[in-house]
Amino acid sequence: MITAKDLKLILQKPQHFLLKIEVLKDDGKTILDTLKGTVVGGTSSIDSSSSVRRIFSASVIPTLYDRNDARIAEDGLIWLNKEIRLSVGIMDIRTKEYIYYPIGYYVYTNTSGSYDAATNQISITCSDYMSKLDGTKNGQIGALTTKIPAYEENEETGEVIKYNIIREAIVTVLMQLGGISNYMVDDVGEYKAFPQNNNNWQQYRNENPLWNTIPYDLEFSSGCTVLSILEKLRDLYPNYEMFFDEQNVFICRMIPSCYADDIIFSNDFMQRVYISENTNIDMTKVRNMCEVWGKVIEADFYTEQCSYQSNIYHCSIEGYDENYYNGDKIAIKIPSRNSSNPKLNVNNLGMIDILDANTDTPISSNILEKDVVFVFKIKSKRADGQTIFYAYLLGHWQAHGMHILTNGTVGGNYTFPDGTVCKKYSKKYFQVKYNCEAIEFEIIPDSPFTIQKLGEILDVKTGGEYEHITSDSLALSRAKWENWKNCRLTDSITLTTNLVPFYDVNIKLLYQNSNSDKPEQYIIKSVSHDFSSGTSTLSLMKFYPLYDNNI
Repeated sequence: MITAKDLKLILQKPQHFLLKIEVLKDDGKTILDTLKGTVVGGTSSIDSSSSVRRIFSASVIPTLYDRNDARIAEDGLIWLNKEIRLSVGIMDIRTKEYIYYPIGYYVYTNTSGSYDAATNQISITCSDYMSKLDGTKNGQIGALTTKIPAYEENEETGEVIKYNIIREAIVTVLMQLGGISNYMVDDVGEYKAFPQNNNNWQQYRNENPLWNTIPYDLEFSSGCTVLSILEKLRDLYPNYEMFFDEQNVFICRMIPSCYADDIIFSNDFMQRVYISENTNIDMTKVRNMCEVWGKVIEADFYTEQCSYQSNIYHCSIEGYDENYYNGDKIAIKIPSRNSSNPKLNVNNLGMIDILDANTDTPISSNILEKDVVFVFKIKSKRADGQTIFYAYLLGHWQAHGMHILTNGTVGGNYTFPDGTVCKKYSKKYFQVKYNCEAIEFEIIPDSPFTIQKLGEILDVKTGGEYEHITSDSLALSRAKWENWKNCRLTDSITLTTNLVPFYDVNIKLLYQNSNSDKPEQYIIKSVSHDFSSGTSTLSLMKFYPLYDNNI
């Protein structure tokens, strides 16, 4: 934790610092020696958008005593099975002692050296321990096929014994395939099952016991990496990150929104360490709408024999008998638009409520379109000691969602070629224009990137990793995340300051830039330290409060 004493130390004049490079065995614990010498040039960086989050490079002239040990050789300090721990020391001018701050643990990825009398210089390039998992130094899987099943079943009866938890699968892969035992892995699962997103999260978990389970079998071919397996597990739900922190702990967690986070660095502190500023908006990457096409949902059952009376969809499905079954996916061609709170009755097994998979509430009117195929997933809940079945609306046969940045206003009437009339930039306008029911707005009146200011600038995501998205609600969540990156990460400032070794990403600061009349909140997205010049460079994303209102 950053303290007032740490901040005071940075503000001392003049500054004196040391770079300490400790060489470790490949267990990451045993210190072999310290790579001593003059640092001719050195940089380290932290990038929140990269799996390999921390990178370090330096050129060192070893002392006369250390020249032999600094050789690139099996018995030297620089070799394949050696690792390093990097720290930066800042001198307390009152005590003349150095206070050291950890920068990270690294493995060698590139080395070169020259030992002639003129230069005697060695250069090293290192990455954090993710290089042991992504195939750079290690991490490839040699088995013909690696499979992670969604559940385990009784071999004789076929009955499901246990649904596999995403977090447990991540930990197993991390330890057994990656050899990593130092980790902090949070649960990965449905958005509404977490306390920061839902006040009734505990009730939601009780009523939805599969909220954090693997939704379908995952298979990986020979030659894939440990990281690719971990990332596929992570990406079953959007907005999660994996990385190694400065203490070499593997972290898997939801990406911090920073909405309720404290401000770590005040404007007063930032102004006192300030050197230069560069406002940067990448015009080629700015988007204010994101459309996500997900997985084509493979239904277990399909029927066109469906009628609609008294707000109940009565369906006939051959081979579906005796009872509803947890996890079944049923595709139905809808005969008529619905009123609010509709119900489903399959083969007269009983009426069950149709719920929205994202909100866990009954769907509103006119969600189900006539002559369109929708997919429902049968799920059970426990209430008052009884098992109650529900039909969760997954959406169209292909998962589809759209997120839009707006200032909250709508325009005048707009007439489509088929004669449909609606207010421009209303939800109906986008539903009709893009044939997408799952529409969500982000209302930020002061954003410079809204559709009202720039028009509609669309980013379409399809194929690849997006094919793992299995419902409209998940497509919508992913569209929101992608749009957040498109229309916020581009609104940034590059700020150069005096060297501050404890800068980190995804933390909040207050800073008044040269174009503003008041301090504003920013989030650090990347950090770069230059040890030769004694400076730090930050990429700052402007922080916008979240508005949950919809049009």
